[in-house]
Amino acid sequence: MLVLTRRRDQSVRIGSTIEVRVLEIGNGYVRLGISAPRHISIYREEIYRRIQDENREAKEVSREAAEHASVLLSGQAEPDGEAHQIL
Repeated sequence: MLVLTRRRDQSVRIGSTIEVRVLEIGNGYVRLGISAPRHISIYREEIYRRIQDENREAKEVSREAAEHASVLLSGQAEPDGEAHQIL
């Protein structure tokens, strides 16, 4: 991890298209301004983690649904023991 010291109104460049500027420094916080192209997503860490968790959950549900559909399409017995016939 690169660690830098910046003062109010100073900035850091990431590549040629992203600028992170220190806007305000308070008691226990720093307010940042970020300029980046629209196609680059910028999230607070806690929001990013929530999105990642939701994506993992959705992937699991999708995988389970695909397995269930495969069982139904093959005409095999369901986990509850019932067989489904495809007409």
